[in-house]
Amino acid sequence: MNAFHFLKTCTALAAASVLLVACGGGNDDDPTPSNEPGVLTVTSATVDGLNGVYGNGTLNLTGVDKENPIGSVPELCAFRFDGANKVGSSATAFGDIRYRPDATGLHQVFLTFDGKEYASGEPTDTAVVRESDQVRFSGKTLTATDGSNATLRVTGIVPMRPNRPLGC
Repeated sequence: MNAFHFLKTCTALAAASVLLVACGGGNDDDPTPSNEPGVLTVTSATVDGLNGVYGNGTLNLTGVDKENPIGSVPELCAFRFDGANKVGSSATAFGDIRYRPDATGLHQVFLTFDGKEYASGEPTDTAVVRESDQVRFSGKTLTATDGSNATLRVTGIVPMRPNRPLGC
């Protein structure tokens, strides 16, 4: 193989690698349909139109992954969900839920309602109920991540897939 063909082959391989990384490396981490119902009720929202019931059927879920990042972040179990459609509206909710192995409450939660993300880094008003494959919210106050200080309260259940790593 001459230098030109070698360079051409390397360039093609590099381009393919960039595309794989940019597209998630071929690993589909998007939530997929489950047979598990979930429902979230939003109350006391400071943004008009967000109060209501989200989840009129089963939710889409990712599997629960155990992550042990380098640095000061603790080992975490994490999963995502979507498909929580607001009853009587076109609004939807989705989220990213994180908890420590063997913990009974959440470490972090990021929930998006009708395009606006809300979060909390406190375990209060949450429960990780492994024997029921659920995460439960009991009037959990979340604050918008966009700096607007908008808040809302969430009550409800998000299911988890049952085949979780040890401790999750």
